[in-house]
Amino acid sequence: MDLMTHPVFRRFWYPTHSLTALADGPQAFTLLGEDLVVWVDEAGKPAATRDRCPHRSARLSVDSVVVDGNIRCGYHGWQFAADGMCKVIPQLPGDVPKNARNCVKSYRCEARYGFAWVCLDTPLAGIPEIRHADDPAYRQVFEYEEYWDANMLRVGENALDVAHISFVHRGTFGNEARPAAPELELVPLEGGVNFRCRVPVANHELQQKNLQIAAGETVRIVDIRWLSPCTFILHFTYPNGLVHQICGFATPIHSGRIRRIQFALRNDREEDAPAEDVARFDRTVAVEDRRILESCGSNYPLEVSEEAHMRLDRPGLAMREYVKALILEHDPNAEVLRDELARARAAALENAA
Repeated sequence: MDLMTHPVFRRFWYPTHSLTALADGPQAFTLLGEDLVVWVDEAGKPAATRDRCPHRSARLSVDSVVVDGNIRCGYHGWQFAADGMCKVIPQLPGDVPKNARNCVKSYRCEARYGFAWVCLDTPLAGIPEIRHADDPAYRQVFEYEEYWDANMLRVGENALDVAHISFVHRGTFGNEARPAAPELELVPLEGGVNFRCRVPVANHELQQKNLQIAAGETVRIVDIRWLSPCTFILHFTYPNGLVHQICGFATPIHSGRIRRIQFALRNDREEDAPAEDVARFDRTVAVEDRRILESCGSNYPLEVSEEAHMRLDRPGLAMREYVKALILEHDPNAEVLRDELARARAAALENAA
């Protein structure tokens, strides 16, 4: 069974579009294979419904506009509220007939951190809490929102992987001559995985300006958190007290495609490091990650015997155990996963014999 088709993943909140992008009008979005249309009303409150008009099945994301807080279909002008109720049929004077056929399926949708978040089913948890997000001493730097051909869980695991930085990021802050191998302190975290460490990193010219550190090498005090299932927070503290926190999201379109969203929170000012320069550096780092992650394919094995591992993989292995437990506890298709894990273990034993 395709891991991302387990219904449990529909019970989490995911960021879709920035509210800035939605200001241009309703936008299409596919979340876990579900085609949605997302929009904001005049007050900036987001809404999400199925991307099909119940009248003649035109996509509500095509040639639609928002009128009095409702989305108006571009085909015949029918209007739908955030709860999916049909409010206006221009060709029928008076009240709209109240029947299910006139309605469009709606989804939970909320605004947070400058994005519209959607949950397809009854939530198992709230929208992730991000530290510093409401602290006036920190500024938010939008960095990017784009599509990657990568697996959501692979991207999350990559965020928990310190070992890759010396090689994947040798052009930005890694040093392949000194492979990163710090001691990791795993910290209990409800709803995810957390570890801390200290990592020496290269500090090239652009980053010297962004960090206000002139040396060619510096040290990051690292606190990395993965919050199930698509959020990762990379909290870096530098010797001069600067905090650069990367808030990353890998919203799943399907198993092999994500909407990669990222912003940063920093305790400095625009005159210290222009947001454009901060975003440009982190965007370059993302390009390095993307090249590798898109080569990994859409499969994400939960059985540890299916891949090789090393000591620095402990956070990623803890993440796999978390995902496994999540499915086995909450998913109606849990037996499918049990069978798959058993077959994988049997195959590993046979290959080892």
